[in-house]
Amino acid sequence: MGGAQRDCSLGEGVYFSPEDYIGFRRRLVIWLVDLIVVCMLWVMIKIVSFVLTDEQDLTPDFIWQFCAWAYLTVLRSSPVRTVGYWVTGARIVNLQGTRPSVFRMTYRLLLNLYSPFNILYDLLWVGVDQDHQSLTDRFAGTCVVRKNSQPVGRSEIHLAYYTALSVLYFYPCVIPPRETVKMNAPEAVGET
Repeated sequence: MGGAQRDCSLGEGVYFSPEDYIGFRRRLVIWLVDLIVVCMLWVMIKIVSFVLTDEQDLTPDFIWQFCAWAYLTVLRSSPVRTVGYWVTGARIVNLQGTRPSVFRMTYRLLLNLYSPFNILYDLLWVGVDQDHQSLTDRFAGTCVVRKNSQPVGRSEIHLAYYTALSVLYFYPCVIPPRETVKMNAPEAVGET
């Protein structure tokens, strides 16, 4: 009778060194800077709409929603990046280490806007997560890392399980291999 097979159905992903992941303070800066940019965009669209027409219609709101979506999804994952990512020297990648798709970034944005956990809870999760990733990133299968960081290895993607505030969370996560500690008898005892 053979042993149990390892589940490799989620594939393989990359992992980075711990200092390459973006932590709480930089994420807070990203969030604040991008919020200011999106609000300034809304004000500019409203002003242009008011100057061009005196009618109150929903067209400027739809234009702003489209521009905000494009800024927070398409531009954020592109090599250009958003202003917040540019200021903090961050970029976003998927679990395979490549640019996330527009669909994945849209899902990430929807999680930010309509998820049961708010932005404060999401940012607090960054402080307790071993890779400094938010719940939004974990569920969307993305990682926020330094701009010039390179993966240090490849490993299997597994579902990680956590319980917090009486809620069970499980999401795909690249699990780095455990480092094997080689203990030679003379080094362990301290022989000289």
